[in-house]
Amino acid sequence: MLALALVLCSCNKSEKADNLLVPRLMLESRSLQYGAIRGIEMKLPISQTQVIVDREPVVSEFDIINVEMVKVDMGMALMIQTNDKGARALYRGTVTNMGQRVVFTTNNQPIGARRIDGIIEDGKLYTFIEIDDDELGQLVLDLKASIAELQTR
Repeated sequence: MLALALVLCSCNKSEKADNLLVPRLMLESRSLQYGAIRGIEMKLPISQTQVIVDREPVVSEFDIINVEMVKVDMGMALMIQTNDKGARALYRGTVTNMGQRVVFTTNNQPIGARRIDGIIEDGKLYTFIEIDDDELGQLVLDLKASIAELQTR
């Protein structure tokens, strides 16, 4: 019985892990070391914009507490809300990297980027996502479920 229970529990966890989206906010890298690039090169899926980001996220998946689909003048966007730790990191990152970009990734794949044009003080980043508007709703639902799963770990 115990072995069967362990197998069933492990199957349930792996099923959730397969559908898990790991959201992160990455900063565009400013650092070059003797001509060598120290960051990770990422390419946005639709615009094919290439951005070299730092190896460590400015805001990790454990500091993102909510995402919402929002309508702005230019169309549909994503609002990414962070906890206090994430808000402080986002604040520091936007103060020291004015003009650079913040890249939103899920499972280490870039899906959105925003140029830093001002200091983000409230821990909320608004960005456009490079997916169709009709897919944005499902992405938000999947991200919410993944965030809830990550917060319980």
